[in-house]
Amino acid sequence: MTASSSENPQHNGNRGVPAQNNFAAPGASQIGSVSLRYLKQTRILVQGPITGRHYEFSGARPCQSVDARDVEALLRTRFLSRQ
Repeated sequence: MTASSSENPQHNGNRGVPAQNNFAAPGASQIGSVSLRYLKQTRILVQGPITGRHYEFSGARPCQSVDARDVEALLRTRFLSRQ
């Protein structure tokens, strides 16, 4: 079954141009990235709620580039701050 553009949330109304989705290719973002600093020492692995990307922080590697779409939610954890 084929859905029309009004029924298909992945279609943006521009013929032949797919709509942007929330999945980012590894290392890529159409919006940009933001550098965050981890405020603790132990290793953590967090998942961005928008992109689904995984970010690893530790005392040895406290600064990471994070997809801008994930930043606000990750800052709410209070383990991270803007660099």
